[in-house]
Amino acid sequence: MAKVYTTQNKTLVFDPEVDNANLVVAYRGLGPEYKKSYSYDTAQWLLGEARSGVGKDLESKIIFVVPDDYNQDCATCIQQAAQVIKTKVTSYSLCGFSKGGSQVYKNLTLKTWKVLGLIDPVSPTMVKKSPQERYDDDVIDDYVSKIRCVYGVSHWGVPPPKDRKPKDYTDNDWSYVKTKSFHDHLEEIKAEMTDDEKDDHSEMPRVFFKKYGSAFVVPS
Repeated sequence: MAKVYTTQNKTLVFDPEVDNANLVVAYRGLGPEYKKSYSYDTAQWLLGEARSGVGKDLESKIIFVVPDDYNQDCATCIQQAAQVIKTKVTSYSLCGFSKGGSQVYKNLTLKTWKVLGLIDPVSPTMVKKSPQERYDDDVIDDYVSKIRCVYGVSHWGVPPPKDRKPKDYTDNDWSYVKTKSFHDHLEEIKAEMTDDEKDDHSEMPRVFFKKYGSAFVVPS
């Protein structure tokens, strides 16, 4: 019987409680603590979107580990999940939705990930590696074969006016420019990516897991 557990640091863990399954860590985005328009973006919501997206058949082959917020330490969340799950883990994957994509860039070497999922993600150049330094778009290049991505660049803003110089860009201008740059880089390195401008930003997790859910599962 499948169960959902809550760990000490409030990570949600969906365990299908079968002999073995594939563990997928999925980070949410900014959430209700950022602003009211993101009130939907909770761990409970993302877990529901992921389960709905993969469908009943694949759901029985995946352990979902959903941190309470996008800042939580990935290694700690996995360690605490291991204390409650009863299913043997066959593989590990890591995904991030929106701002949660930052955890993918930060944890590339934490494990030998089967899949690195980017769900309409923040671009690396908008994520701080240190107080003085941000990631570059090419941070994911060595892992391109593992990447699965859905992107809607328009969700991150609109192109700045052509006569506006970079020194005069607004925060919204930079959001679009940096997102478009990362999107184009993913195309350039031939990452597995689906463009989706028709669905809302909030619909992207379900779109992602429906399209790429089978990629997380090690064939029996």
